[in-house]
Amino acid sequence: MNEMSSAVNIGRIEVATARNRVYALLATGFSYPDQAVFERLADGAYVDAIAQALETCAPDLTEFFRDDVAPGLRIVGSNKELEAAYISAFETNMPQPSVPLYEGSHHLQGNKPGLLLELKGFYRSFGLAMAESENDLEDALVAELEFMQFLTAKQAQAEDGSLDRRPYLHAQKDFLERHLAAWLPSLRTDAESKLKSPFYRALVVLAHQFVARDAEAVELDVASQGV
Repeated sequence: MNEMSSAVNIGRIEVATARNRVYALLATGFSYPDQAVFERLADGAYVDAIAQALETCAPDLTEFFRDDVAPGLRIVGSNKELEAAYISAFETNMPQPSVPLYEGSHHLQGNKPGLLLELKGFYRSFGLAMAESENDLEDALVAELEFMQFLTAKQAQAEDGSLDRRPYLHAQKDFLERHLAAWLPSLRTDAESKLKSPFYRALVVLAHQFVARDAEAVELDVASQGV
């Protein structure tokens, strides 16, 4: 019985760790592609790392990722070309309308102060806050992905029984339902009609599909475990 329980715990740790990896990789992909970020994206290891993590935490997405997403994520241009694509895609509205990477532009529009206050509350409850050096808002996509990265890392640490994992599971469920999973469908719709960059189009599709699937999995996890 103890061996069986240990095997279950190891499996849950592996899944939580793989989910953490996907959120971290998505956050990297949506970060401004300076030289350091570009080097992490452009050598082929980025696509391979996502594929490997999905095999563990979302095997039902692996075929979709391989056939429909991975080809777009393989960068063939230079750092300067990717920087130009990022700025055009998400910031300048030139030469075509850009797609803002902020929840408040897609969800709960008209109540940006309330949205930011709620997000601050989520982050603060786990001792987190936006770094002043980043000069960004709480509803930035990268910030929300990094928050899920934090929560899944804490869950992975708790899955061996040394910590109570319930606060991290409940926080993931609430955060995905109220925020990340709620606005990524709008981001995808916007991106598919406006973005020209194959890399960022593919990245938005992956983020939407993975987060939607993850939200369902977390909800089932919470219900089945009675937590």
